[in-house]
Amino acid sequence: MQQKLARSIVRVRFLLMALLLGLSVLAALTLGRTKVNYDLTSYLAENTETKRGLNLMNGEFTPVDALSVVLIDASEKDAVAEANAIAAMNGVILSIHDPAEGYKEADGHSYRLISVNMSADTAEETLSEVEERLSGTQHLISGGVKETRKLRENINSEMPTVMLVSCVIVFFILLAMTSSYLEPFVFFVIIAVSILLNMGSNWIFDSISFITFAVTAILQLALAMDYSIMLMNSFDRQRASGTEPKQAMILALGDAFMPISSSALTTVGGMIALVFMSFTIGYDIGIVLAKGILLSMLTVFLMMPGLLLTLSPLLDKTRHKPVSISGKGIGRISGTLRGAVPVLLILLIAFSAFMQRSNVYTYTVRNIDEEAIKIGEIFGQSNQLVLLFPRDDSDEGIARQERMIDEISALTADGKPVVQKAMSMVTTGKAAVTYYDAVSAAQLLGRSESSVRTALSLMGIKTPIRGDRLLDALSEKMKRYSFLMPEGAEQQLEEARSLLKKADAIFNGPHYSRALLSLDLSFSSPHVHDTIVSTRSILRDIYGEDTAMAGTMLALDDIAVSFHKDLQRVSLITVLFVFLVVLISFRSLLIPLTLVCVIQGAIWINMCFSNWYDGDIFFMCYLICVGLQMGATIDYGILLTSHYRALRAALPPAQAAAQAIQLSVQTILTSGSALVVAGFSVGIVSSVFYISSIGTMLARGALISVVMVLFLLPRLLQWFDRWIVRAPKRE
Repeated sequence: MQQKLARSIVRVRFLLMALLLGLSVLAALTLGRTKVNYDLTSYLAENTETKRGLNLMNGEFTPVDALSVVLIDASEKDAVAEANAIAAMNGVILSIHDPAEGYKEADGHSYRLISVNMSADTAEETLSEVEERLSGTQHLISGGVKETRKLRENINSEMPTVMLVSCVIVFFILLAMTSSYLEPFVFFVIIAVSILLNMGSNWIFDSISFITFAVTAILQLALAMDYSIMLMNSFDRQRASGTEPKQAMILALGDAFMPISSSALTTVGGMIALVFMSFTIGYDIGIVLAKGILLSMLTVFLMMPGLLLTLSPLLDKTRHKPVSISGKGIGRISGTLRGAVPVLLILLIAFSAFMQRSNVYTYTVRNIDEEAIKIGEIFGQSNQLVLLFPRDDSDEGIARQERMIDEISALTADGKPVVQKAMSMVTTGKAAVTYYDAVSAAQLLGRSESSVRTALSLMGIKTPIRGDRLLDALSEKMKRYSFLMPEGAEQQLEEARSLLKKADAIFNGPHYSRALLSLDLSFSSPHVHDTIVSTRSILRDIYGEDTAMAGTMLALDDIAVSFHKDLQRVSLITVLFVFLVVLISFRSLLIPLTLVCVIQGAIWINMCFSNWYDGDIFFMCYLICVGLQMGATIDYGILLTSHYRALRAALPPAQAAAQAIQLSVQTILTSGSALVVAGFSVGIVSSVFYISSIGTMLARGALISVVMVLFLLPRLLQWFDRWIVRAPKRE
């Protein structure tokens, strides 16, 4: 069956090459159609509090984004003027400069803070308008929209560099390890086509996450290299035996179908496990990478045979002696220290398995915006949390809202207030819900007490009246008693009503009201979860269950809860899927169990070392690297084990293990080097924490897996020899 399929592929090789090249050109033209999503909260499950809060808020209010604008060495008058100018911009809901809280001195300079709330739909346009207005002045700006823009710019500018650096280094590795100067070019043509097919077909999804967009191509480069190397090595072996090129390719394809398919399926299994995450970015990453791996496999099977046969004469003319890694040294070390090294590695696995349980994970990016860092140092952190509760405009409702704001504002962490600022109808819009008599109403309206007292008397108002009701009453009676109103009073009244309407739109929806809290907590603060729990408790104490919250800080807390649920599920599904693939390939229970344990041990060592060396681990690093490290590097164990079982038909265990190392080491180190180099290139070149940490951890994991396969696995195969090898043994 395999030989028949191989013969068919070779027969129609030119058609297949033309088809795949044509599809890759079409894919290149559709690259720009893929929408990249930079909002991690959109991947939260519908039953999370963040998602419920966002859905409720988007139904009741205009989505809001916050911006902090700081003027350096500006006067109070300038700060007020700029706040008013920003307030007049399209999309700006609120722009406030508080002279008391928004003024600081540091480093010999004065800093004045303007807090801006704007429509999220036009936030980027508003940011550009604010930047243009403040150009030529000393200022600082921070906010989520600016961080997203910087993240997008960094990814778009750095990824081509990362790819170029990785390709150059991998090219020289392949040049040294392969037997023809032309072979690396063949590899890169195949990989380029597979990457284009994958990236160019992502438009079929509504969007892909920025993490997926940034890492897919580089990981596909590293992972898919294995398949090309396997087919090339098989083809070279057939040619070395004197077989003519076409027949050699048929035989090579027949031999390579099973190992390449098994290799691809184990990696796909690691990616498919991510699909079962409740935090659906796992689905996003898993599906796109799994698609890329399958396309890489198909490109190798369908296009590489034709390319190799077409270039066969040139491959022969450009032969050179590759760097030969015999593996004898590794085999000798493994044999000489056959007792100590495996025991030490097993102890290291046990230690790492215990220690990695205490790993600390982070759920957000390390701040890459220097201006945001500076503003945080001067004014403290200002991360927004939105509270949503049933609307109640009655006096009792206003009193409840005041009580809620007072209790939440009293929350502390490390003895310091957590709430930096609370904006709601009873704070920012307080003038509208305060009661006024003639004296205070005159002060509010900027009119003489006698004129206001006369107006109130004519309207039959004899007791203190709430501000919003006063404005309504004045507006209603304006026409009838306009002759008694001073000049300009009508315009002033309309301005007051406009401010009231604006405040009402910000804080009151048709059915719910909201409060905007600025919390003096960083996203990574250990007090985040307790603060959210306490805030939720106060909110529900006062308003019952019909409440909700939203904001990046809450989203990160929801992500943390989802991650801990997903952690065991993803690991278990990955292990089971890989176990089944290896079980089907070897038809032995002990072999997949041994291989999975070896690679799982490498994963534990990697995670333990990463936490010790790098500090907090970005949570997606763990999930992606578990899937990729298990799925991709178990191939090294499969290769070595296959050679060991074949050699045991003629050799005793120790010699079979040494020979298996020699036969496997060239492929393992070539493939492993590509994965290590690609990963470390991403880690070094990229300034985006999400991306660089994934690259570094994956590279480190691949390196550890190579060591475990070459130094621990051979000894385990010898220990379990009687259960692994069924053929008669010759000692």
